[in-house]
Amino acid sequence: MRIIGRIPHPSMQISVFSNDGRFRIQFELSGQSQIYRFRQSETLRGLDDIKKLVDKEFTSSVMKQFGEMKKIQSAVLDRNAPPEDTLETDGLPDIF
Repeated sequence: MRIIGRIPHPSMQISVFSNDGRFRIQFELSGQSQIYRFRQSETLRGLDDIKKLVDKEFTSSVMKQFGEMKKIQSAVLDRNAPPEDTLETDGLPDIF
């Protein structure tokens, strides 16, 4: 697999890879990633064609999905966090 380019975006890093007749578009934001794969075809031959796919509607959908992923991640962390009363304290008063 080799990287064939990046697509500029103000919020996300978008990388495009090529491997064995397929393209992989990887979106990264705040430690999370989404990958979309497409087969090479007559209308999808290289980076310029991929850039046409990554339009405003596509990136907007990806951003919405990142929002959902963040909610899921937060819920998992909240469910698995130790209860407040079992957290160790250093014996010092809380400062508010």
